[in-house]
This record gives sequence, C-alpha cells and structure tokens, in this order.
Amino acid sequence: MNLKELKDDILKTIDNLKNHGKFPKENNLYDYKLELNFYGLTDAVEIFMRNFAKDILSFSNSNGGILLLGIKEDKSTGNLDDTGLNQKNIDLLTKIDLNLISQQFSRIAKTGVDLDLQPFQTGTRKFYYLLIEKQNQIIIPINDFEKYNLKKGEITYRVSGKNATANSTTQDFNRFIQIKANEKNKEFMEIWSKLLPEMFDINPREVLILNPKSNTVYGYNSKENLLSSSEIDIDQTEDGAFNVILNAISAGDIGKISTDEGKPIYKIVGELKSKTPRDFIYFSSLMKQIKVISNYNFSSTQLKYVFKYLKWSTDKSFKIENPDETKINSEFNQYMWIEVLDKTHKVVFSKNAIEPIAKAINQPENHLTIFGKALQLKSKNKTK
Repeated sequence: MNLKELKDDILKTIDNLKNHGKFPKENNLYDYKLELNFYGLTDAVEIFMRNFAKDILSFSNSNGGILLLGIKEDKSTGNLDDTGLNQKNIDLLTKIDLNLISQQFSRIAKTGVDLDLQPFQTGTRKFYYLLIEKQNQIIIPINDFEKYNLKKGEITYRVSGKNATANSTTQDFNRFIQIKANEKNKEFMEIWSKLLPEMFDINPREVLILNPKSNTVYGYNSKENLLSSSEIDIDQTEDGAFNVILNAISAGDIGKISTDEGKPIYKIVGELKSKTPRDFIYFSSLMKQIKVISNYNFSSTQLKYVFKYLKWSTDKSFKIENPDETKINSEFNQYMWIEVLDKTHKVVFSKNAIEPIAKAINQPENHLTIFGKALQLKSKNKTK
C-alpha cells in the first residue's frame, strides 16, 4: 500500500477509535506500541531507529503498514487499551525528521524508505501514527546493525501479525519468494539481486534455487524478464541424489562453496531429509523405472490405464496434481496415494508399485483389455 492508501485507512481507524472505541487487532497491517524505549540516550533519531528499524523493514518488504503509538497491548489476551503517550514520548516524536530516518536506511540497505509520522488526539489522550509504505524492491541490510537488531542478509517481512525472517527456513523462504514472484510489474533483477546476500556479486540470471520440499526450481524467465518457478522432480529419499549432494556439502567433502575471493559459486536452499513419513517416487520417476524393465513402448496416458486395470484408480484420466481424491482407491495405498506437499496435493507411488505395473504391461494378452489395442514391442526386442 502507498502512503495515500495507508492515510485513508488510518483516518477511518482513528474515527472508529474516537466514536466507538474500536480499532483493529494486531495483524499484517497494524502494530501497536505503548511507549518508546529510550535506551539511556538523548539523540532522537537514534532512539527512533532502535525502536522501529526492524518494524519499518518488515512492513516495507510486505504490503506496507501502520504503527499506532500510545496503545497498550496485552500480549496474552490480545486486548488493546488506548492509554496515550506521556509527554516525554511526545517531545521526542515531535523532534523526528523523517528525511534523517530515510538517510539511516540508505546507510543500512543502500535504499531509503517512505514514511509519514503524525500526531492525533482522542479526548485528552495523545497518540502518534507511523505509516510505512510498501517498497518496490526488497530492503535487505548490507551489514550487521546489532543495535537495531538487524543482521546482514536477513529478509525481514510481515506475516501472521508479526515480523519474520524470510530466508531462515525452506518453508518461510518458499512462501516469501512466491509472494514476490506473483507480484505484477516486477523486474527480475530488482527482486533477485537483493534476495540473498550471497548473490550480491553474482549475475542473478545464472542462479537457480531449488526447494525440494515443494519440488520447485526458481530462476530467471528470459521471456517475461522476471523471477518465476517451475515444478521439477526431486528425489527426496535419503539416498537420492539431492540428499547425497547436501550431505557431502555438510561433511565438507565438496570443499568450500566459494572462490578464493570469498564469492559463492552456488546456493542450495533445502532440507537434508524429507519430512514425509513414507518414502515415495513421483509419476515421472515411476514411468522411467518401468520403461527400463518393460518389453513394450507405452505413454504416460497409457500408464494411467494400467492403474485403472489394477483397480488403484477408478478413472484412467485422473490428474496427478490436485486430483479428485475420490478417484484414487485407498484400498491400494501401499502402491499409490496422495501426498500433501506445501499447498499442492500430488499422487505419488511406492517402489513396490513398479513390479505389478511392469508385469501387467509385459503380458501381451492383457493389452486389448487395458489399452484397447496391442502395444508395440521395443525395437531391441524386435531384433532378437
């Protein structure tokens, strides 16, 4: 939200507060603070930065936000009380020059921020509101700023009514990157070049990030000139290629992930082991493994015919991703079932499914029943 939109919102909130004693609960747009911590300092800008630097980054990297000062919040109950600011707080906030605050952020992240700080009053009680405009590019500290609780490379943003670090876990990273990937009219370079500190000196167009939890690869889309994602099949089993690489990196067997100048060569974002309770393979992997032992050529569509023949499904044209669950026969879930991966439902398979499928395909007397026609022998079998 821009400052005008935020201003319209806060004026409505103030009106509700004055006339009805109501204001929004803390959420992704609103946050509350009763008073400032002065840290034994007298410099107004420094006190302001220590109190609000992280909040400003968080809202700027999200959809903008509103801080209401002088509101007491009971963290245990969520109840809000319009207590008002004392004179010491009011005197300090009156001294704040937002141009100086923006200059501070230029020092922290080489980019300014857009803010509006205004007083308002309800009866005899006095308050301030701080509007924080959403920024078009991600603001990320270029160094550690301990006194502001900011760390180099951390992407702070607003989620579930609190500040969070986007690049702390795979799940948080995936959620944040999807938000940014879905925003319209965003240049890929504006997003990616500030996404991770390791990429400051790398051409972002040469970088891919893998997220094994959702089987997604993120990279540069040259046609649209932006960051986009595609689904890929990542073997998440403990002895799969991805985990072999990650374990080797963790053990130091691949050496340092940097050049002599300290610039990283690549970055893998992921987890060492799948959190799913059962090992499984995806449809594409299943098809590849069956083709190795099959005597006949078959398509992915025909492979679904076999599922119906084996009664694992009730429909030979079901979808692998986000399927109609009523079409998957749970009686045979030792071979085929649905896994929930982030927000996606996918049909997956155990390795035990390979043998019965290959057996059905390799019996030519079954072909007419399963496929409505005879399958073609592989060329290597024809020459024997």
